Amino acid sequence: MKTADILCSQKEAIVKTWLEKVREEIPLVNNYDKTAIQDSVPNLIDSIITILTSENTRHLKTHSIEHGWQRSQHNAYSMKHIIQEYNLLRKVIFRVLDKNFEFIPPADRDVIIDAVNYAIELSAEAFFNQKQNVQINARKLAEKTADRLKVEDKNREEFIQSIIHDLNSPLNNIKACIEMLERGLEATQAQKVLQILRASSHQAELLIEGFLDVGSVDSDQEIPLKKEQINIVDELKDQVKIFKISNRRRIVLHAPEKGLMAELDVSLIRRAFSNLMNNALKYGLPSRPIEVICRPDNGMLTISVRNEGREIPQSIRDSIFNRYYQISGSSKGWGIGLAFVKKVAEAHQGRVQVESTNNSNTFTLEIPQTKNGGKESSGTQR
Repeated sequence: MKTADILCSQKEAIVKTWLEKVREEIPLVNNYDKTAIQDSVPNLIDSIITILTSENTRHLKTHSIEHGWQRSQHNAYSMKHIIQEYNLLRKVIFRVLDKNFEFIPPADRDVIIDAVNYAIELSAEAFFNQKQNVQINARKLAEKTADRLKVEDKNREEFIQSIIHDLNSPLNNIKACIEMLERGLEATQAQKVLQILRASSHQAELLIEGFLDVGSVDSDQEIPLKKEQINIVDELKDQVKIFKISNRRRIVLHAPEKGLMAELDVSLIRRAFSNLMNNALKYGLPSRPIEVICRPDNGMLTISVRNEGREIPQSIRDSIFNRYYQISGSSKGWGIGLAFVKKVAEAHQGRVQVESTNNSNTFTLEIPQTKNGGKESSGTQR
């Protein structure tokens, strides 16, 4: 029996096993309907079968682009999740073939590997292009925001250019990575490029979200929450890994070995944590590590980010959480990061505080571990 025939006969089993693995390794998919997650996967398998029999990649291109576009509609999805999905699909395909085939022809194995790699490139590019639409309108949004904030004329263009400049850096990295993948790379090289791609896309998403957070900070209304039960330690491990790659800094995570379950809005907490990390990276000593501490405390979940650097004067420790506040003499940031963290903490009926002693600063986000309060929208040391 040929490889294509086995894939054709086992397609339903492959999709089922793949979905189980995805739900297990990418917990956020459990928030979506089964159909919404696996909708394009059967078509992707059919495309691989077509390539094995006719070498026609047209259908693979169509379905991969569709897959990336669909994933871009899910707010919590990132390029990292798309790459994980495809790698899991590749593993499941080979597992099924090994079980039903005594010997997979090397040529067929290479075709499947190349097809999945090509699908990753196309989906990632489609996902990126869809998300990049935000950048296309960034200047208009920045101008409107500048007007709303009544930025003085002499600072208005600087405010706008700062946003555009910050966005261009990671987006250019992403474009360069996609071009390198399209030219074809060895497996070890491709892995490094994918790491840069993940980190850069994460950085771009944070910048875009941070810019859009201006609206949230500027409003006196409470942020609506969409809570879910998650292992916050797993989430922090992923975030710390990305910050290590993108900033080349030593970051140490202290957290329970068995993890820590909490009920919260993962998207908002992720953005609040990123703001605390960016704050530590901007103001901490580059030669010293940043520490992240996650622990339970009498029914509360605490996430602390500690950096070594100049102490924050007692007189301004309350003010730094006010919107648009910037430390005197500092030109870093837009003055909304810590204000947004405070907004997220209060939406969860928690709080954020800072301790500054012995040339170190520790920002701590504290929220209830269990579901309560807030307006909800529908729907180990390392």
